[in-house]
Amino acid sequence: MKTLFKKSWFIGTLIIGVLIIMFFINLWVMSLKLKAPYQDDTMMSLAGRLSDGLYINIFSYVFRWVFYVSLVPILLSVLSFFKKTNWGFISGLIYFLGFDTGLIVYQSSYNALPVFAIILIIFNFLLMAGIFVLLIFRNKMLLESKEFEKDEKEIKLTETKIPLSVFIIDLVAIAVFLTTFFIPLYTLELDTTYRAIIVSVLFSSDMNYDVIIYFFVNFIIFLSVFLYLAKCLTYYFFDKSKFITKSKSLINFIFISTIIFFITGLGLDTYYTLVGSTSQTSAYIPMLLMCVVIFVYAIFRGKYSAFAQISIDESKVRYPRIEPLLYIFLLTIVSTLMLLLYIIKIQISYGDYTNSIELSGLKILRDYADLDPGYRLVAFLLVTMLISTGITLVVALSSYLSKHKQFSSMVKLATIVNIFFVFIIAISGYYFQIAKEINQSVLIEIFALYGIDLPSVLEYDYKISTDAIYALIASLVVLIVMFLRKSFDREDLSVLEANLTSSENASEASSTSSSGEPYSEDNFEQFDPCPAFTELDSRMDAFHQDLEKRKALKTKDTSLNDLVHFIVEYAKNSRLHLSYTPEDIATFVAGLGASRLSILQGMSGTGKTSLPKIFSEAVFGNCEIIEVESSWKDKNELLGYYNEFSMKYTPKKFTLALYKAALNRDVFTFILLDEMNLSRIEYYFSDFLSLMENEENQREIKLINIKLSRKEESQEIDYLALDHGNTLKVPPNVWFIGTANRDESTFVISDKVYDRAHTMNFTKRAPKVRNYTNPISKQFYDYQTMNTLFNAAKESGNFDAENSDLIKSVETLLAPYNISFGNRILKQIEEFVNIYKACFPKEDVESEAIEKILLSKVVAKLEVKTIDDKEKLEMEFEKLNLNLCAEFIKRLDNE
Repeated sequence: MKTLFKKSWFIGTLIIGVLIIMFFINLWVMSLKLKAPYQDDTMMSLAGRLSDGLYINIFSYVFRWVFYVSLVPILLSVLSFFKKTNWGFISGLIYFLGFDTGLIVYQSSYNALPVFAIILIIFNFLLMAGIFVLLIFRNKMLLESKEFEKDEKEIKLTETKIPLSVFIIDLVAIAVFLTTFFIPLYTLELDTTYRAIIVSVLFSSDMNYDVIIYFFVNFIIFLSVFLYLAKCLTYYFFDKSKFITKSKSLINFIFISTIIFFITGLGLDTYYTLVGSTSQTSAYIPMLLMCVVIFVYAIFRGKYSAFAQISIDESKVRYPRIEPLLYIFLLTIVSTLMLLLYIIKIQISYGDYTNSIELSGLKILRDYADLDPGYRLVAFLLVTMLISTGITLVVALSSYLSKHKQFSSMVKLATIVNIFFVFIIAISGYYFQIAKEINQSVLIEIFALYGIDLPSVLEYDYKISTDAIYALIASLVVLIVMFLRKSFDREDLSVLEANLTSSENASEASSTSSSGEPYSEDNFEQFDPCPAFTELDSRMDAFHQDLEKRKALKTKDTSLNDLVHFIVEYAKNSRLHLSYTPEDIATFVAGLGASRLSILQGMSGTGKTSLPKIFSEAVFGNCEIIEVESSWKDKNELLGYYNEFSMKYTPKKFTLALYKAALNRDVFTFILLDEMNLSRIEYYFSDFLSLMENEENQREIKLINIKLSRKEESQEIDYLALDHGNTLKVPPNVWFIGTANRDESTFVISDKVYDRAHTMNFTKRAPKVRNYTNPISKQFYDYQTMNTLFNAAKESGNFDAENSDLIKSVETLLAPYNISFGNRILKQIEEFVNIYKACFPKEDVESEAIEKILLSKVVAKLEVKTIDDKEKLEMEFEKLNLNLCAEFIKRLDNE
């Protein structure tokens, strides 16, 4: 049996079986006798009497037809079974989910279904959860059949207990959310005790509108949480890093849902109290439970952050300083102590007679229903303050435990919230003092409320004061200390990844560079604003020695044809036994010669990342891998940050790669942006897209606006690779390579990027290598050699793109779709074709080269166009002998 569960066909059969069981359960539900006043009918019989004209008859009639149509998604699931896909199963699951959700709405509207029918519907939802799990396993089986590869980080993460712990936390969070169905929104003490439990909409005749409305809202939230959990589970099996990241959104969403539940319960409790009913609420319980869940998740998220750096990059990971968090605790304590302070103190006197009442925050909250509306407003402010300060404290503490890079921003938010509410409540006490004439009759009523009978005289002298000002003073003192200690200027948590350097000194330098130590006169003699650059500068002798070793293997009298066949053989006989055809390598090489940016896109496991890595290894070059993150919004995520407090610059991994390449200008270098479309490329890479339009000697990026230089014994020493102390030139020996996936977690790459890049599509996995031999030696192709080969191919090539009949024909074909050739694209086409031809000097590959570049740069744009007659367009390309383009258009039809 265990072996069968490893077969995708067996899991598919199980899913179809469960869908059929759900079909018959729904039939059973619709055939059960209903409750009074429809006890003699079923949903099916009510549907047969549409002429009665009742809404329940119409509803039942619609359900009957929707039920019959549910056979269609079952048939689609069978089709998906044979096609070895999941779309049919997913459609069936969504259909039955909608159908059973409709039954819940039916029950909520008419309360007609018996309890056994509700149990069957709940059982169906459990079966749907089972289908989710089975679909996850089936998807895993299908991916494994395509030789899905896990990277080193994923393998190491799997060996830890972090993913399993986060998964358990997700389940606990779901369980906490489910308590909102069973914990009363509010409780009313009428003739009998009424508890507003929203799940009672299903199992009893509770027809209160507020309960019904919130039941539907909560049920929709539950479905959203349920589906998102299923999505998270898919990542749990295949990408545990992404699973942990996605779990954060799930837990935050549930936390917000419990806050909404609490606010709704508090609002309804307040309303019923004000209209004279005795009411209370327990809606705060799920919110408090979720606070605990968030704390626990933050701890494991912090462990994951530490693992992500230490296990792979061997960088030093540190928490942000705890001092700002302590100040937030102090401010929250001050805000909470407002409940014990006398917010309003009333002293009344007439002659020798005096009496007083002191209203603390707790007393105002306890008696707010019997107090004047002005005092109720203070009660509302107190409740809002407790909720807001509590939430901001949870957020600040969680961001600290999880090492969130925006911890400093969380500190600022928590500080503002605490100061704001203390200030508002403090001045509200003074409002009553200023408006005492208006409140005279109200004050007499307050004395009566607390059992103090005043003598019957016409006028009293009374004074109103407040102790809330002391809380405001305490908060301001904490705020002043925070400013003096520069708690708001703390650098966001950042770690300089150090795998660009091979020694432990690099890691130490990067940790030091992000230190929060302030610049002072004491360290003026020895001050280094960027230790990471200093460490690379100190390795110049090592770089020169390494270059001499490489030159011992330098190739001589080579050609592009020699390079292509050498790469093919080197990859085949390497330790990974990679399979690339000469055409694959020639396409990659021609792309390098035509553009400084190459995009390798396609499904996982097809060798996108392996190609530039094995290429640079074979030619004894460098390949620096930069992992793009979905949170990147601007170029600073790529380059680094300057801390004005510590006066230190923290370069990111990308900047270090450019700096290192600038110090090794003879070495052919790839900077590989892995999964570059996890974030919008224009957000973080737009400056470099523009730079590539410039001449080689004008490609430079300004890191910051001030000059960086280190001080040693009162001498100012410039960093070797920086111009003017702040500008880093993009060295000519650098090529940018980007890998891109095309799924729901990534962004579509825009035409602006495609037009400036060479695109290479990986649509299928390479065949397994069988006839490999022992590894062959590397050959050093320095930058000058590569550049000479590229320039020679361009100059000696005889292809003229502007006058090519084939290109003109394609341009004519695509004109109706507003797809045209700019000068930039024509230039890239011409250079690509000439270099590709130079890779095969004894073969006629001009048409093949033209088709490859046209397909990747021009014809591919048809993906986002509406094509009325695809067959005709396909035939026109076939007439031009552009069969790859014709197949692409045919595939569009299938997609």
